[in-house]
Order: sequence, then C-alpha cells, then structure tokens
Amino acid sequence: MPSKLAVLTDFDGTITRTDVGEAILEEFAPAEWGEVKELHRAAKIGTRESILRQLAVARTREEEVFAIAIRRGLPEMLQFVDRIAELDDTFQEFVAFCRRNGLLLEVVSEGLDLYIGHLLEKWNLDLPVRTNHVILDGGRVRIEYPFADATCTLCRTCKLLRLFQLRTEGYRIAYVGDGSSDLCPAIEADLVFAKAELATLCKREAIAYSAFDRFADVQQHLRGLP
Repeated sequence: MPSKLAVLTDFDGTITRTDVGEAILEEFAPAEWGEVKELHRAAKIGTRESILRQLAVARTREEEVFAIAIRRGLPEMLQFVDRIAELDDTFQEFVAFCRRNGLLLEVVSEGLDLYIGHLLEKWNLDLPVRTNHVILDGGRVRIEYPFADATCTLCRTCKLLRLFQLRTEGYRIAYVGDGSSDLCPAIEADLVFAKAELATLCKREAIAYSAFDRFADVQQHLRGLP
C-alpha cells in the first residue's frame, strides 16, 4: 500500500446511503426545485447554478423552518435528518483502517455543514471536512462558500482544488464518490471509486474506475495495493 495516500470522499450518497441534502430539499422546498434538478442532470446547467437556483426557490421555506427551529431550540430540519440519514455500515471500519495504515482521509462535499457536522458528531466520526457553511442570523439563513474556486462556476466546494493541494504535498489521491460534483476530482485522481451517477459519467468520459457499493469494497481494494 502506498505510504503517502490520501482518500478524498464525498458525503451525500457516498458516506450516507441516501443523498441527505437532496432529501432536505424534497421535504422542505417547493415542488419547483425539482425542475432545476432535472436541468442539472441533463447537464444544461452547472452544479453551482443548480444549487443557487434550488436555494432561491427554497429560501422562503428554509427561513420559515430555521425560524421555527430556533424558537423551539431543536432544529426541525435536523430531526428530519436524523430520521432519514443512514450511514454506510462499513464506513466506521474504513475510518479505522485508514488510521491503522497511515492514510489521510478527508470529506469534501457540496452539502451543508449544518447537517454534515451534526451527523458526523452523532456517528462519532472525527474527520476533516470541506463543505459549505450555514449561518443562522435572527431566524434567517445565509450560506457561505469558504472552499469555492473563484475562477470556476461549476461547484461551491471545489473538490478538485483540495486534490491539487494534497498532490503538491506528495500524496497520491484515491477519490470516492457517487455524483456529478465528483467528476472533476475523478478526472485527476490516481484511483477512482465510483457508483451511481459518477460511475455513469466515468464510463461516458472514459475515466478508469473501480465500482463500489460500500466502503468495505474500497477497503478491500486499497488493502491489495502494493
């Protein structure tokens, strides 16, 4: 196994068995947001524009939900997240495997720290995370993008930028993902583990990848590396 290997992984639909961010929008946003999602899936708009349009549609409802959550003291949205979010049951062992073997493991996500941080804490997972930042301000919500690339309009969290940073530090990169926002790092990674939409995109773009369903599959592959 390479001594200097970093594993970058997506969160929604990768570490979790369902896309938590998408489930939140489907639960709390107006029906119109689905039209935007279909434009994104058809590659007619980029990820950043897709998310911004979705948030624009959902903003009024989001503000209402967060205002209720603040008044109650227990976020309604996080109660919903707790009900629907399911951790890949092999991921905790994968985290332990990376630590035993000196592999750097980081989460890079287009989601929101509000629910990602909540779930990682709930599951006792202490991992570096790059994602988008939610600010609750007097019952209103603002979202900041601390890991965006100002030169690119595709994504809010630039996963590719983190890959390049780690490569300059001498790491080989294994990337694990399932969606369209994972395509950029998949193009550049040394190893790619893909499922769902990302696997389809890798086939379309002739990107070599290993199919996986759970992190046990990724672990088995990495264990066999020279």
